[in-house]
Amino acid sequence: LYLYRSILIIISFLYVNTSLSSTIVSHKAYYDLEFLTNETPSVVEGGSGKSSFLLEKQCKGWSLKETFAITFNLNNKDNSKNFSIFSSFEDFTAKNFSFEHLDKNDLEKEMFYSGYVKKNKNILNGQIFDKKSEKFSFDDDILFPTEHLEILLENAKKNINFHTSKVFFGSDKDNLVKVVSAFIGKKIDTDISINNKLLKKQVWPIQLSFYNLNQKNPNPKTKVIAYVDDRGIAHSYTVDYGSYKMKGKLISIEKVSKSKC
Repeated sequence: LYLYRSILIIISFLYVNTSLSSTIVSHKAYYDLEFLTNETPSVVEGGSGKSSFLLEKQCKGWSLKETFAITFNLNNKDNSKNFSIFSSFEDFTAKNFSFEHLDKNDLEKEMFYSGYVKKNKNILNGQIFDKKSEKFSFDDDILFPTEHLEILLENAKKNINFHTSKVFFGSDKDNLVKVVSAFIGKKIDTDISINNKLLKKQVWPIQLSFYNLNQKNPNPKTKVIAYVDDRGIAHSYTVDYGSYKMKGKLISIEKVSKSKC
């Protein structure tokens, strides 16, 4: 069922660009996950899990790796164990982006694919490798995740509340590009009590609505509220899938040393 596939989209918003504040750091963060049902009936009646997020500044760009281990409580009283890894690399010029995604669960066959995309002005050309190789292209004003985060953080600093963009993520092979509508709230105190110098005392609540490209239905496929500080660290987040929600809360974080170039 790959029920948590769009969770991986959130991670793209934690990318950081060298043009941002020098206080932003490479880091590895660990989250507790909780699943709550919004309505009855729902395929998911609850669940819990763990995730880890690694963001590392390398010589030519930023490397990201996100791992999920989740157990869903299903409405037929069964449980579904799920394991997922999404990793990607974006160069500092935001011209080259590569990605790979592995999904395993108890109900469906293992899924794995990888791909890359290159950008030249508004032209994106790439290739995705699944059971077979398939080329794709887009001719539109499409951002990579780093560019998108940079705009969101700059808007947050300037108290600009609204922004809508098309963003290439790669975390859903059937919908590589998403339309993302963002509302940025005023800074608030974090509710995370972890004592770590990496964490700021205040965060921006950023509400994100995700739509498939060329979607006709006006309702977003997924809604996210992420509480992000100016170092690009998510203190907590909630993903609303409609019939159920996933809540993630930071439980520990550690600094990652920069690569020697």
